[in-house]
Order: sequence, then C-alpha cells, then structure tokens
Amino acid sequence: MKNNSNISSYCNFCIAILYSIIALIPIQMVLFMLFPHPTTIVEWFELYKNTPILGFIGFDIIYVFSNILMVFFYLSLFIIIRNNLNNLTLFAFILSFISITIYFSSNRFIEMYAISNKYYEATNEIQKYSLIAAGQLLLSVYKGSSYFIYYVLSGISLIFLFISFNKINFFSKRTIRIGILSGFLMLIPATMGIIGMIFSLLSLIPWIITCLFLISDINKIKNLTTAST
Repeated sequence: MKNNSNISSYCNFCIAILYSIIALIPIQMVLFMLFPHPTTIVEWFELYKNTPILGFIGFDIIYVFSNILMVFFYLSLFIIIRNNLNNLTLFAFILSFISITIYFSSNRFIEMYAISNKYYEATNEIQKYSLIAAGQLLLSVYKGSSYFIYYVLSGISLIFLFISFNKINFFSKRTIRIGILSGFLMLIPATMGIIGMIFSLLSLIPWIITCLFLISDINKIKNLTTAST
C-alpha cells in the first residue's frame, strides 16, 4: 500500500511537471516575437548591458529551465513505470539524459554576460575586438555541434521512448503515435536555416498534444494505483 501511495505521489508530480513544460512553450514563443535575437555580438553586449534579463532570455535561459523540467519529467516517469520497463525504454531514458547533459554543456549565457561587462570596461579598441571575437566564439559554440547533437538525440530518444510504450499497457495508441511524430519533427535542429525553424515550430504542436495525452494516461495510472490500495 505504501508503494502504491508513492506511485500516486509521483504521478501527481509528473503531471505538474508536464503542465509546467506546456506553460513555458507559449512564454518562450511570445518573448521570442516581442524581443528578437540581436544580429551582431555588439548588439548582444548592448542588450546585456541595458537589460540583462532580456539578454539571459535571448540566450535561452527559459530553455535551460525547460530542460531541467525534462530531467524531472523523465525521472518521475521512470519511477512510475519502473515495473514495466523494457530494454528499449531504458535505452531511450539513457539517451534522453545524455542529450540534456550535452545541452547544458553548450549553453553559455553566463559567459556571454561576463564578456559583455568586460567589453564596456575595455580601454582600447584591441581589447574590444578581442572580446567581440570571444563573444562570437561563445555564440558559435552554443549553436554549434553540441546543440546539433543535443537536438537530434532528443528527437531520437523520444521516438524510441514512445515506440517502447507499445509494450506498456499504460499508454494509449494516440499518445504513442503523436509522441513518435513529435520526435521525428525534432530531428531537424532549429539552427538549420529556414527549414530548421519551420520544423522546430511545427514540432511544438504535437509535443504539446503529447504532453496533454501523457497527463491523461498518467492520471489513469494514478487512479488504477489508488483503486488497488
């Protein structure tokens, strides 16, 4: 009975996390439309100097929080279905944690803030040019190989995870289908030009639906667990 009570608590926690993930998506979209990314490094420095919070937002600090929420989502989901895991599910969980770890290693919003401060403390043009070059490097790192690998691995892990759900009775067919579709749309990173931006935006729709379907499925798990106590 105690174990069932714990599962019910983890179900509530997982549902709360999923609602938080859904809530952050429109916030990110609205902020992106209201405050477009700067086009030059000096503009990034000016943004950090004039409105540091917008600099952090522009450098995807909200996406950092989204990935932190994803860690808790995967952990709570793992605990909820731990007695029904199969090899593919385990592999998908491991892959997802690897991808999130890679993302955290790629984001450089604190370093960009520090360099922007140094830029305005510079006493000559040579120092300023050096800091501009450093800022460009940080931006390239953030949107470079690590981000690309993170994005692709995230899509692959979602595809594997929802395919593995076919062997777990808790999840509906609609959840599995839309989850797989969401994963496929995430295979093209947002950094891949216009096509990447289109796919990244399109992937948000099935991902939101997936989260809502998961909430429904997890509620059913909770109700079954409660009924069995």
